[in-house]
Parts: sequence; structure tokens; C-alpha cells
Amino acid sequence: MANSNVLTIREVARELEVDERTVRRWIKSGELRSIGFDIKKRYLVSRTDLDAFIQQRTGRSNQE
Repeated sequence: MANSNVLTIREVARELEVDERTVRRWIKSGELRSIGFDIKKRYLVSRTDLDAFIQQRTGRSNQE
């Protein structure tokens, strides 16, 4: 996507090196917050929410 502050499931999965189904499961379970959908009905995740998710799961930021 053009806006690096908003990521698709595919982009989140690539960054975290997991399957897209895993990211969908995290969203559906509430572990990872989704900010809504794009025009193609794809989940969107904010960079801030992804960084918080990473921090919560690993105890460190994605910036390290």
C-alpha cells in the first residue's frame, strides 16, 4: 500500500514472517487490532497497532 502507516494482512504477514491466516486469526481473536477495511474488503492494520502487538508479544519494539 502507498501509506506505510496502514498495512494489509499480507504486509503484516511478510513483516512478521508468518502466514496470512495467522494474522487473520490474531485479528479475529482480538490479539491484533484492525482499523477497518479497504475498498477491496481487506483488513487494515495501523503501524501503531502492529508495533504495540509486537511489543506485547516480544517485550521489545519493532524499531530495535
